[in-house]
Amino acid sequence: MTIENLVNIIGGELVNSPKITKIESATIYPSKVDSGDLYFACDLQSIQKAVDNGAYAIVFEGDVEITDPEIAYIKVESIKSATVNFLRYVVLQKESKIFYFKDIEISLLKSIVSRRSSIYSILTNDWQKSFEAVLNSDYEIYITSSKELANSISPNFLELEESVNGYIISDTLLRTTFKIEKYVYQNAELTPIFFENLKKVVKFCQKNEADYDINRLKYTKEFKPFYVEKNLTSANKGTTEQVLIFVNDLKTVDLAIEYLRKQSKWIKSIALTPPKNKLETIEKPFWYNNTEEAKQILKQEHYNFAFCYRLAPEEILNRDSYEGSLF
Repeated sequence: MTIENLVNIIGGELVNSPKITKIESATIYPSKVDSGDLYFACDLQSIQKAVDNGAYAIVFEGDVEITDPEIAYIKVESIKSATVNFLRYVVLQKESKIFYFKDIEISLLKSIVSRRSSIYSILTNDWQKSFEAVLNSDYEIYITSSKELANSISPNFLELEESVNGYIISDTLLRTTFKIEKYVYQNAELTPIFFENLKKVVKFCQKNEADYDINRLKYTKEFKPFYVEKNLTSANKGTTEQVLIFVNDLKTVDLAIEYLRKQSKWIKSIALTPPKNKLETIEKPFWYNNTEEAKQILKQEHYNFAFCYRLAPEEILNRDSYEGSLF
């Protein structure tokens, strides 16, 4: 890319008259700069290291000292905006697609994909890491669970809308038997509240020729259940009536409790959250300030299902119990 085109793409100002006329690649990490690279200086103190590593152009905001007049120094109002503009250009040139997935949809995708795909890449929600990932790879599709990030990379980002044909045959909160297209899947490790998400993920795999196997379904971090005894050790199904369900989204709790209320009015459900969180389905959730408080609540209260928000199984169950019995 020529320096002239670069300046136009990122909306910058070339503040010197360099001998360099074009760049080969780009990065935001000074340690990754190689000869011929463009360096986006998120930290002005790192510019000299990038220059020493062979940078041909420096994009910066604020005021800097030009230590090598032969390379291009390009001033911008915002480094983040400049990187976003540059990345949008790269995505258009590659004709890549940006998809927004809900967290559960990403987890389901990871669960059923048979092998690492060369078609898509899942981005972190860190814009700097995502910048590097998109810039230095050639995937057809990039997936993120951040709408803000998706929109910054491509205002025309896509979402999962189409679904495969399928329906639930029988279900409990913890297991689902369902049919997708011509196959039946018995007692899958899937709560029925995520079934529609699964159908969308399967359709995505089919449309983009990603190998998948629904038989690989496992509980995800969005909904991870454990049968437990009163002392919070794991137990086998049939030996206890208590289940802890670890979740990372309060909406999941509301959907699950609504489901349980439709099944039976005798089921007792409680929810544990950090202070001040509110639920639509429970007027007064149990607020905990630390893990020990959460454990005491779970030992003292009566419940069939306890939804544990922002807690981890290894924090609540003893180590041997946790490692030995995942549901």
